[in-house]
Amino acid sequence: MTITNLSKRKYKGFRWGVCWLIFLCFASLIIASCADDSSYEARIEEALMAIDNREYARAIDLLEQLKAEYPGNPLILQYLSNAYAGYAGLDTFNLLTVIDQLNETGDPGSIDMVGTVLGSAGGEIAVADIPGILANLDEAIKNLKAIPNPTDDQKVQLGLLSLNHAAMTIAAIVAEDNPGTDPIPLTEAGLNGIYGGAAPDLSAEATPGRLASLSDDIDNIGDAVYSIASITGVGEENDLGESFDEFQGSLDPNADDTITQTELENYLGGL
Repeated sequence: MTITNLSKRKYKGFRWGVCWLIFLCFASLIIASCADDSSYEARIEEALMAIDNREYARAIDLLEQLKAEYPGNPLILQYLSNAYAGYAGLDTFNLLTVIDQLNETGDPGSIDMVGTVLGSAGGEIAVADIPGILANLDEAIKNLKAIPNPTDDQKVQLGLLSLNHAAMTIAAIVAEDNPGTDPIPLTEAGLNGIYGGAAPDLSAEATPGRLASLSDDIDNIGDAVYSIASITGVGEENDLGESFDEFQGSLDPNADDTITQTELENYLGGL
């Protein structure tokens, strides 16, 4: 074999080697791209499984990472809101069951519907648990409100979150107004036992921040009432809508979506 022929063979082999290397590079890019897509789907599925298994901390970690990589993704924001709500102890199914039970007793819009879901069977909330529950509900609401152009279903979910957030804010105010009372009874009968039908002075506890938070909650609850009407039809009976409407009316009697110190004091004194 001549040197020339050997060189030609080496060149030909080198050329095929380069072509094969280029092919591998393109294949790797394609595989990596597919892996990215499947990784997104797999991580979403893993987060949903964690929520189903009530592993809320794990679900939050997975979804917070996805949120950072895909900011503004409505699906991620929705699931993240669900995970934070679950971490707060809010089981939507249990809440709807309680509302059904309260409807049977004729008191569907009472604060009992939150106390018996987030608290004990008797509707009592440990004072130490209140800040954590509120913090997780804050995150659940924040992520849901970040969804652009929310659907009626999402507005109803926001109403559920806001209902629980409002009740827990009231629990925090009552706890500060009654140091030494632990747990806090988050039921109408329990709060009546504390205040005895007399409006308390909440000058120190009803801070501007808390009143603004309650006002936002009431506004979200009102939007949920309209969304329920859009889903079920105007004039159609709906237990959830009636419960929202009754709770909103008891806390905000003039329906201006702004909760004042006096309105809050009258609400607690009127139970």
